[in-house]
Amino acid sequence: MASQNELKSMLNAPVGLAPNTYLHFYNGGKLRAEFMGEPDPKDDYYSEEWIFSTNRAVTPGRDNPPDKGLSRIQLPSGEIVLLKALLDTFPEETLGNAHVAKYGTELGVLLKIFDVGEGAHIPIHWHPNPDFAQKHLNSPFGKNEAWILIGTRPGAKAWIGWKEAIDKAEFRRLMEAQDVPTLRSLMHVVEPKVGEVYFLRTPIVHSLGTGLCVLEPQEPTDWNILAEWEGFPFEREDGHLGLGWDLAVDAAEFDKLELDYLNNYIRRTPELVRAERDNREDRIVPEEASKFFGCSRLTVNSTLSMPADKGFYALVALGGEGVLRGDFEDVPLKRGKSVFIPRCLSSYVIVSTGDTPMEIICCYPPSLF
Repeated sequence: MASQNELKSMLNAPVGLAPNTYLHFYNGGKLRAEFMGEPDPKDDYYSEEWIFSTNRAVTPGRDNPPDKGLSRIQLPSGEIVLLKALLDTFPEETLGNAHVAKYGTELGVLLKIFDVGEGAHIPIHWHPNPDFAQKHLNSPFGKNEAWILIGTRPGAKAWIGWKEAIDKAEFRRLMEAQDVPTLRSLMHVVEPKVGEVYFLRTPIVHSLGTGLCVLEPQEPTDWNILAEWEGFPFEREDGHLGLGWDLAVDAAEFDKLELDYLNNYIRRTPELVRAERDNREDRIVPEEASKFFGCSRLTVNSTLSMPADKGFYALVALGGEGVLRGDFEDVPLKRGKSVFIPRCLSSYVIVSTGDTPMEIICCYPPSLF
């Protein structure tokens, strides 16, 4: 068990986030493993990597130990411990007084990678919104989410929302028959490209197909209502979060999803937040998403400053190579590496040292104001 002094020493610099994957119910993981720099990447059901999480993952059809999904950090001694140990020991230093007053020592946000393997898909599903979750699941969080495309394979596609409104009873009939081809035919099909970002509100029914590797900031839950069970290692009754299907279906949206909304709101256009010479920060989710989480993309060609007033957050490097430089020993950062920036850390700069620009995703907790 980590000593208080060991944990305190972690507050002086960005904190490296250790690998944190587990066996899921859908096949995949090759692109995830390549991104993380693992040897011999392959599709083997280790399809998700929970990078920044104080949430337990609960996977239908798999073992769910108490620490499944909780982020790990590596101490100077080399020991791997839960990030939660650091947050619990130094809550105000890591998270800040205002955040602790509202959320305790939970991050209030979750950041993960998922990768859908060859011939696999993530079932047609939807997520409860916060009001529904508060009323029926005893949680203040739903599962609004964003998809940041970090890898694809040939033929990659996703299904998002209904091309025309669908009757709830007809949806139930098709679901009970497990008529997935017909359900998909009623949904919009998109072919996401690397670098694109999609923001998904909770009630929108969706599914992800073969070949999508996604970095996903989201509300901190594992609430997934799964309308498919044939071909997966779980049963019909495992898909409704214990709500019963009548109530679970009420959490979904069956109205028509306008194509303009899909193309110009769900699919995001980056918005410039700030620029420093040939470096920039872009917001990549809608401003109104800040009540769920914040997310921006940094493009660093030379040096970009990071002020100390941004609170706590996680950085994930998507490309390039460089260092974080401040009142600490330089911290290397390159594709596939992630760090936690505690609230108490002073300002620092990101310095690109490679031949190509650094591309970094910043993931923030929900806004407190």
